[in-house]
Amino acid sequence: MSYAGYFLIAKPILQDPNFKRTVVFLLAHNNEGAFGLIVNRPAEAEGLPWPVFLGGPCPSPGLIMLHGHAEWVEAEADPEKERRLAPGIYSGDAACLDRVTQAGDAKRLRFRVFSGYAGWGSGQLESELAAGAWSLAPANGSILFDTPVAELWDRLSPPRIPEPSVN
Repeated sequence: MSYAGYFLIAKPILQDPNFKRTVVFLLAHNNEGAFGLIVNRPAEAEGLPWPVFLGGPCPSPGLIMLHGHAEWVEAEADPEKERRLAPGIYSGDAACLDRVTQAGDAKRLRFRVFSGYAGWGSGQLESELAAGAWSLAPANGSILFDTPVAELWDRLSPPRIPEPSVN
């Protein structure tokens, strides 16, 4: 089963500093591996007119954009199938970045721009899931763009069962 279009939520047991308390949006997942973006880790970016997020520990050759504006998807031969990654989440391009830059008040727009990405080799993510390092939840634009970044992990983390005292 492909988990593309899902949120991958780090469980408390995952202590790797690259992924501790992160929420990753999976853009691709198949038998060759997985590719995603950490969506709850703001980064410092100088000289850009919009905020940037650290998408993961792997360097990307440029910026990657996600947005929640179906009207921005250009009229191609069925573009929604190519650009729609999950309900209300679309991949952006240079034209979308131009729209954000020209909008003036970018705070009312639904978008995130990322530098870097998270990647897993063949079978690696499945092993981490089996080990209990991650939980999964279907992604959608309402959760991604309407939930404050600082609250995203807490909102998506599964409830934890308190451990009994050994005293």
